[in-house]
Amino acid sequence: TVPNKAVVTLQPNWSKIYSGETITLRCEIKDGGDTEWEYEWRTTSSEKPSNQHEQSIRSVSASHSGDYSCKGRKKSEKSSTDWSDPFNLTVSDKAQSVLTVSPSWLSAGASVTLNCSVKDQSAGWRFYWYKTVPDPSDNSYSYELLPGSSSGTEQDSYIVHGQTHTAGYVCRAGRGDPVYYTHYSEPQFIWTGGQFISCHVIIKFNLFTVCDQYTVY
Repeated sequence: TVPNKAVVTLQPNWSKIYSGETITLRCEIKDGGDTEWEYEWRTTSSEKPSNQHEQSIRSVSASHSGDYSCKGRKKSEKSSTDWSDPFNLTVSDKAQSVLTVSPSWLSAGASVTLNCSVKDQSAGWRFYWYKTVPDPSDNSYSYELLPGSSSGTEQDSYIVHGQTHTAGYVCRAGRGDPVYYTHYSEPQFIWTGGQFISCHVIIKFNLFTVCDQYTVY
């Protein structure tokens, strides 16, 4: 009888895994030392694992959800470990970022704080911050990275100093290697200045209507 025990581990060991992320399931033989082992896997998912120490999945999907068990056998012997306890892998839909801004109306030159969060909060995220750039030709936006956020920030807040005009912002989060990104948040707009007298150019994007050129008092 081989006293060693097989255990399935997940890397990165995040509490929630999203469709599109890169993960590795590993069969660990406790107290296995440097002995060479052969591996066998079984799963309730629709994907068939290979008989390798690691199961690396570059872009995980719902089809990979299920219980995974493994066992090891010494190459020099016929005996093997028992099957490991099942490890349940649940793959959720692509993550969504949510942006809030404070305040949403401010006097020219004031600062505004952007806060980004991920629905069903889990660990490992860095945050990316963008200003919306309207494209009147097709009623859409492009996104321009804000200074200092090209590699993401550990902080889930970002301060825009000296806001002088009305502007829209979005955020998203990323984690892992290669980086997996959430969906962009819905745009949030900061209104600066007085009240509108007239609106010269209206840009519509999904459910949002933006007055891009206007006269204020």
